Amino acid sequence: DNVTEIIADNINIYPNPVENQLTIESDVKIETINIYDTYGRLMSTNDGQQTTVNVSDLNSGVYFVKIMTDNGEVSKLFIKK
Repeated sequence: DNVTEIIADNINIYPNPVENQLTIESDVKIETINIYDTYGRLMSTNDGQQTTVNVSDLNSGVYFVKIMTDNGEVSKLFIKK
């Protein structure tokens, strides 16, 4: 829906691909940040106060970051080097 698209447009993740620190930049308040592997397993979670996520422990591959905000949730794909 349009709200989700608007939220997605206001959230950036970088660098992508990432080695150690994934930064999440947002115009909306983030409640939680969850990282999942391609099998849907939760790899890490935080309360959104930290907008930089340490991903150095993750194996190389494709992951999804699910960002919960006041207005809904957004999933973005990123690659771990």
